[in-house]
Parts: sequence; structure tokens; C-alpha cells
Amino acid sequence: MNQEQLFFSILRSVLWGTEVNVPTDTDWKGVLNLAARQKCLHALSVWLKAHRISTPFDKQLTPTMFMVLQRQARLNQLAISMNDLLKQHNIPATLIKGYSLSALYPDPDTRDFGDVDIYVGEEHYERAAEIAKAAYPNAHWYSETHGGIHFILVIDENLDRVAELHRVTMEFQDKNADALYQAFTHKYLDRRTTTIDICGKAVPVPPVAYNALYVFMHAWHHFESSGVGFRQLADWALCLRQAHQGSTSEEWQSLVQEIDTILTALHMKAAWQTFGHVLVNELHLPIEAFPLYTTRYRKRAEKLLRQ
Repeated sequence: MNQEQLFFSILRSVLWGTEVNVPTDTDWKGVLNLAARQKCLHALSVWLKAHRISTPFDKQLTPTMFMVLQRQARLNQLAISMNDLLKQHNIPATLIKGYSLSALYPDPDTRDFGDVDIYVGEEHYERAAEIAKAAYPNAHWYSETHGGIHFILVIDENLDRVAELHRVTMEFQDKNADALYQAFTHKYLDRRTTTIDICGKAVPVPPVAYNALYVFMHAWHHFESSGVGFRQLADWALCLRQAHQGSTSEEWQSLVQEIDTILTALHMKAAWQTFGHVLVNELHLPIEAFPLYTTRYRKRAEKLLRQ
């Protein structure tokens, strides 16, 4: 088993709880370097500790892992505080992106995250930003970026506590396609019936049916600008698997149709299916859990994997 094969075996174990036979002659430097490039080093560190597997690099991995977990404990408090603050002002809010995705993992500690992302929607966006400014007057800095898609609040100069308030989750230049996507967002996020427990408090998060599309769109955005790691593809695989398992046949077919319609409008169906081939082949996502699966782009997917 080479370093790439072992990396994928461990990542599948993180996702699905499968067994891994770790060779005694493992090139841990190569495996861990690959994990770092794919933004999965923390996941592997937590997995190794949970399985009591030692490497020559434990002295470096262990303190770094605990620093990440300590930062996430501080972010727990920030997420609760922001949620309570907005709730006091009758602003409905949904925790999105990495923070909420960590709850999908069999061991949530394996999914690290660096900030708290909150969707408040068009109607409440400006007021939510003003409330955040007033509540944190001594913040290190705050800014509005990407044409007002989100408002960033950095509460300390070490970047340990960062919050983003989102007007939209994504925005597209094609008006017809954007209208379809925003309608999809309102359908799933305006309900706010899905919650996760953070320190004894129920905080709204997107349903996995919404994340089945959104996580891909967000990963594609990063792929086009700076590249995408397998951490984001692992997130996506979990969303798809849980959306499939938690749906009736009719609900699943309806979701597949919604995804097909939006991808077609955005001319992104081929990209979706190319990435999907990687999810099925490398992460072993069941074919039936990937909407619109095809082997048509197999060679393109192999090139994508090498990239």
C-alpha cells in the first residue's frame, strides 16, 4: 500500500468507520504531507490518536491537534453568542459551512474549522451587520467583501474568533440561474427546522439536502480560485450519503431534479459529474447516493485527481 492509498483508506475510515490495515513500514512523512496538502491533517491526527497509532511525528502532531481543538471550543462560544444576539433582535440565522458540517462526521472533532459562518438572508443582512458592530465595538477589524455577500467580523488579532454574516450563500452572474439557486436556498434555509447541539443549545443548520448542492458549489468556487482539498470533498460525500439515507424515494428524486435543473442552468453538470466520479472511486461513496452519476467523464476525473 503506497502513501496515497493509505491516505484514502484513513480518510474513508474517518467518513464511514471502515477498518484500515496500516503497514508497519508506512512512509508517515509522505502520508502526512499529502494530508496537509489536502487540508486533512487534523482529521488524520485525531484518527491516529483515536486508534492509538504512533508515528515519528507525534511530538509535532499532538500539540497542534490540541491547539485546533481549543480554538474550536472558543468558536463554540462565539457561535452561541452570535446566535443568541441575532435571536434577541428577531433575526433568524442559520449556521453554515464548515462549522455545521463537522456535526455530520462520526467524530465531529475530526473536522476542523476556522470561523463561524451565519446566513441571515437579504432581508436582515444590513441590520445584522450593524448589530454585530455594536455588540463588538472593540473588534480587531471588520469588513464587507465580495460585493456584500458577507460581512466579516474579526474579534481578536490572533484570528481565533472570526464570524461571517452572509447575505446569500452563493451568487451567480446569470440572473435566471441565480434566481433558481436563491429559490433553492429560501426553500431549505427559511424553514430552519434542522439543528445541532452546541454546549446544550440547539442552533439551526442547513438540512443535508441543501448542503448536497451548496457544498459542491462552494468547493467549485475554491477550485476555480485557489484549488480544493479532499476535506471539502469529504464534506460533500457525507452530505450526499446522509441526504440519500434520510430521504424517501420520492424526496430523493425531487432533490435530484432540483439539482439537475440548477446545474443545467449554470452549465455545471459536467463539472458535478466529473467530481462525482472522484467521490465514488476514491471515497467510496455509493453510486446510488450520487445524483446524476455517470462514467462518461472518467478520464477527466482521473486528470482532476492528479491535479
